[in-house]
Amino acid sequence: MRKSGNTEPTALFAKVPGGEYDRLIFRYPYQSDTMLAMSYHEAAKRLAHSYHGQPIDDTVLLPFLTLYRQAFELRLKEMIRSFASLRRRFEEPGNPALQPKAIEKRLRNPRVLGHNLEALLNEMLEHADSLESAEDFPDSTRELVMLLHEADSSGTAFRYSGQLPDIQESLDFPDLAALLDEEFTMLGGIEDALTEMYAAGPQPEDEGDWY
Repeated sequence: MRKSGNTEPTALFAKVPGGEYDRLIFRYPYQSDTMLAMSYHEAAKRLAHSYHGQPIDDTVLLPFLTLYRQAFELRLKEMIRSFASLRRRFEEPGNPALQPKAIEKRLRNPRVLGHNLEALLNEMLEHADSLESAEDFPDSTRELVMLLHEADSSGTAFRYSGQLPDIQESLDFPDLAALLDEEFTMLGGIEDALTEMYAAGPQPEDEGDWY
């Protein structure tokens, strides 16, 4: 988990201090990108449940897609960190490209990985392939990530106007919501399965810091 080093309260939150238990909501400082990805996923599902097939529901489509795109991006980034950590601990402990600072530098560089879903997918699969698991990666999940990338390669097409095709489009929203939910859940299952497989095997004498 990366820390900002800032311990000052957020002024926006301090403007509306919590008092009554049934009105409280919390932000925790220990939230990882995995937890945030799950939060975006949960928010998207709640937004999807507000759909009733009415004209006003058209307004939720792009915010809904924005939430899911961010969820997929964060999940892929955490998979890269996790798989690089497994390679570092079990396969290539001396590889400088697998060190946490090197991984973070690649993740944060917009010219390398940044918000590019295709680049993130390929980086994750490269690590998975080194761990001999890429062959089990579902084609449907790979396709869905690429469809998201093609629709919003910049990471801003769902957030700002004028970047999607200049046409009117219609789609089945419940089917879209089910597709995104299924493939996002699949990504989490892939990460968990690989992590658990290595956790069940012989452990290095010096486990060090996973991240």
